[in-house]
Amino acid sequence: MAVSVSVERLRRWLLAGAVLLVAVIAAFLGYAHYRAHRFLTALPEKLGADIRQETNGFTYSQSEGGRTIYTLHASKAIQHKDGHYTLHDVGIVLYGRKGDRADRIYGSEFDYDQKNGVVRAMGEVHLDLQAPAAKDAKAKMDYAAGKDLAANDEIDSAHLIHVTTSGLVYMQKLGVAATDQPIEFEAGGMKGHAVGADYTSDSGVLILHSAVSVAGIERGRPAVLTAAHAELDRENQQVTLAGARYVTTDKTGVAQSAQAEHAIVHLRSDGTAQNVDANGAVTLKSVDGMVVAPRGKVTLNADNDPQLAVMTGGVTLGADGPLRKAQGRASEARLVFDRNGRPEQMLMTGAVSLHEQLRSSEAQIAWSERQLNAGEVKFALKTSPAGKTLVQDASATGSAALAMTNPAVKVVHAGKKSTGANATVSSALAGDALTARFTEVNGVQHLAEVRGDGHTSLRRVNAAGTVNTSSADSLVAIFKPVAAAEKPSAKGGFGTDEIASAVEQGHVVLTQTLTKAGTANAPEEERATAEQVSYDGGLERTTLTGNVQVDDAESTLWADRVVADQETGDATADGSVKVSYLAPKNAKGSASSEDPVHVLASHADLKHDSDVAMFYGAAGQRARLWQGASQVEAAVIQFDRKQKRMEAHGAGQGAPMAVRAVLTSSAKPSDKAKAGRPVKANVFEIRSRELVYSDEKHEADFAGGTEVTSADGRMRGQQAVVYLKQAGKTAPGAKGNVQSGFIGGSVERMVATGGIVVDQPGRRATGQQVVYTASDGMFRLTGTPSAPPEVIDDQRGTVTGTLLEFHAGDESVVVSNGGNGSAGRVRTQTQVKKLK
Repeated sequence: MAVSVSVERLRRWLLAGAVLLVAVIAAFLGYAHYRAHRFLTALPEKLGADIRQETNGFTYSQSEGGRTIYTLHASKAIQHKDGHYTLHDVGIVLYGRKGDRADRIYGSEFDYDQKNGVVRAMGEVHLDLQAPAAKDAKAKMDYAAGKDLAANDEIDSAHLIHVTTSGLVYMQKLGVAATDQPIEFEAGGMKGHAVGADYTSDSGVLILHSAVSVAGIERGRPAVLTAAHAELDRENQQVTLAGARYVTTDKTGVAQSAQAEHAIVHLRSDGTAQNVDANGAVTLKSVDGMVVAPRGKVTLNADNDPQLAVMTGGVTLGADGPLRKAQGRASEARLVFDRNGRPEQMLMTGAVSLHEQLRSSEAQIAWSERQLNAGEVKFALKTSPAGKTLVQDASATGSAALAMTNPAVKVVHAGKKSTGANATVSSALAGDALTARFTEVNGVQHLAEVRGDGHTSLRRVNAAGTVNTSSADSLVAIFKPVAAAEKPSAKGGFGTDEIASAVEQGHVVLTQTLTKAGTANAPEEERATAEQVSYDGGLERTTLTGNVQVDDAESTLWADRVVADQETGDATADGSVKVSYLAPKNAKGSASSEDPVHVLASHADLKHDSDVAMFYGAAGQRARLWQGASQVEAAVIQFDRKQKRMEAHGAGQGAPMAVRAVLTSSAKPSDKAKAGRPVKANVFEIRSRELVYSDEKHEADFAGGTEVTSADGRMRGQQAVVYLKQAGKTAPGAKGNVQSGFIGGSVERMVATGGIVVDQPGRRATGQQVVYTASDGMFRLTGTPSAPPEVIDDQRGTVTGTLLEFHAGDESVVVSNGGNGSAGRVRTQTQVKKLK
């Protein structure tokens, strides 16, 4: 899945945004300036003691209910004739209600215009906010003397907020304190700057005019917060920032940042941040990429740990590194954290699209790619002991689709071609819902498993260009890391994955497109259906089970189980195997009128490139091939569709009469009779040890002992060759073509040799060779000089000669010397019937 790195970075960015809020509130805006200017607001009233003369060592305290509220100390106070007062070395201490805190403002000189209600600092002014209680009497004297508490080692200043500015003016009638001078502040190791500030006592709003900056160490890491403008509304408990940007670094020193055109921090009553709303180009950025959205919101707990982060209005992701490039988008992204601020879940909704390009090193030219599209994507996250965010599980719904492309590694498989250097392998999974599980391998997170439900699909392309596309009710895909062609970069390469195995179930439809060896750009498509399909990526093998049907342009196969090699296209079939081979189309692309070739078997081995199929029978049941009325049965049948050749034999070395063939001869009313004898259709059953048929020659060669049975009798010999009429050959006087096609032609003649025995009713003939012509049913029997042919008739005796010609059902025998001009010996032995 393509978002493991993005999720980790997003979590860090969102944490950075949360830290931004903490820095704003804890360092300056949330408390320091509010307390400082509240004291300045009350300053005219505190300085309103009726001082009428110059006084040295002036100290004034006010108490209420036995508790000191504040103490004012000045080394000298001078009253002027114009009603102004000049106070020197002023220190004002305001004590907390519980007496555990003291806030103080002090400076060298203040001018107080009592008539107009204006207090003006004549130089540098210091504010020590939330100062700790004095440790001893000396520390109390330091308070009263106006010494810099931040530099006093005797004061516990761990929580002290120290502010320095100048040009401070307070207008009592307006309730506004303001300065246009630079402001410096320091708290908890954070130092800040701003230019100009306004404070309104009535509303409690503090405004920092410009150039707001806070820098220091936040949670052990350098951090900088900048803003073009900042406002603190204490009454409504919120802080508003304009042009805000927060930058921090991770443990490796890599910078990360969060920024927005506008941000509002909502505070709790105790001053901690509750949530932040950001608008306008909200951007979270790191060295690996960035996330941008029009709006973003982060909710924090009382410990300032993020609990929920939401980015809306169209979220975009981007990265452009030397080893990783990424783009992504979604309508909304939500990140949920545990109580310790660690991410637990991420949800992306609305046309989610995530695309990554990855490689293991800069030397790798080709990139691996991953693409995820869905209506909604949810990630379950965990944090490793090293603090790294990892994806445990992910689920995608709404037309979910995951695609991966990897450069193929150049390897040589046993008996297979080596993968080309520029070849690629790819896979794509889709479904109504996809669920993924991740694992860590050698320190790199990898995709382990993807489950799909509802209208699932799977597409795989191997290095040889074979394309397999399938659809099903459900799928489970197991992944493995891709073997890298180069060593991973020292900078840290990225791991990619490929399918190691897959199982699809329920109404599976599989389409395979591949190119035969020796052909030029002539891809073929096969379509298969099954109840289950399993894919083994290591062997590149697909197994189909349950009512399997495989179709290509010229054949259909049915079986209980089919195993196909994805690289070669070879396959094996088991259980009730049936194949139908269609006759190829003619040159005009029209379908042939030939009958299809059918095969039944228990097992089949199918070779794709050579178009050779081996069919095997089972115990007590032979394989069977037929076309039209012609058929062949044997333990093993080898069918070469490319060469249009067939071989059949028994199992192992074969057995006598292991092959059975049925061939026919045709007859039409228009066929002429020969010698007054009508031409009849005939069926021939031929048994032998072996059979070889060549459609090119239209010859069927039976060997290893043969037996031919037909209406014309039974003929036995050592071998026999059956000649069929060629495809498209028209019989004399016929109006149409005779039956044609593979082994489907009509028997024209037979030539049998070796120990010939012909049995007909009431007659037996023997010899060494017999030629039978189907058109006239004529047998032409020959022998050797030492063993001439012989016909033994139950009624007429025995006839021998060089050549004997006879018909079935005809008592006559024609005896000749074979037409060689020699005086062949003819012997006739007549048997006379006995009288009853």
